[in-house]
Amino acid sequence: MADELEQRIDDLYALPLERFTPERDALAKELSANGDRAGAARVKALRKPVVAAWAVNALARDDPDGVRALIELGDALRSAHRRAVSGGDVEPFRAATEERRQLVNELTRKSAAILEGAGGATTATTEAIAGTLEAATVDAETGELLRAGRLTRPVRPPATFAGAGLRVLEGGPSRPAAPAEAPKPRPDAAKLRRELSAAQARERRAAAAVERERGAIQDLDRRRSQSKDRLRAAEAELRGVSLERKRLVNALDKLTDR
Repeated sequence: MADELEQRIDDLYALPLERFTPERDALAKELSANGDRAGAARVKALRKPVVAAWAVNALARDDPDGVRALIELGDALRSAHRRAVSGGDVEPFRAATEERRQLVNELTRKSAAILEGAGGATTATTEAIAGTLEAATVDAETGELLRAGRLTRPVRPPATFAGAGLRVLEGGPSRPAAPAEAPKPRPDAAKLRRELSAAQARERRAAAAVERERGAIQDLDRRRSQSKDRLRAAEAELRGVSLERKRLVNALDKLTDR
């Protein structure tokens, strides 16, 4: 059952963007009706992707080889970066960086082409796509979400690779690395965990509030539609009764005139 649910979630993210929310809600309702409350809650909490994330998800399905190559390039890039900042040859890092630039550009063009069938891509959307693809070579979690085609929002790439300045790129092979700055004090892990837990709780509450209000709007829309149907039926009945009244009046007038 778990594998089946994962497949159905994958299917949700593969849908045209406008179908995501109604199909997600229908799946959650089905799971709830079948007694799978945990699965229903999980599906109901799934967020609709923004346009840039949806385009990147579609790319992962249309060109899995290209996305896999990008993620594997990220592994090579991180390895080359570690060697470069440790005083090793910087040329592999320079070459991998250029290869990433070319591959990101190519995949960004493909994602933008996917959006042509959905109204086209804006400059901001294209930039968000490129940034997300670049971030996937740096952040492993982003890379896995990209590979799975389950991104819900674009991801901003770091200002510098792995958060480190790369002065060694100015040198040649085997040039010693510049002296590292003194490390900054690390934040307290327990405090960060508490803050993370609080943020997650606020996020869940906010998501629940959004779903409640969305459900209320849907209920109002449904009742409005039903009221319109009843109004049309009442108007039709009124027209019929009015015609019948006029016919009877005319018939009575004719009898009276005789």
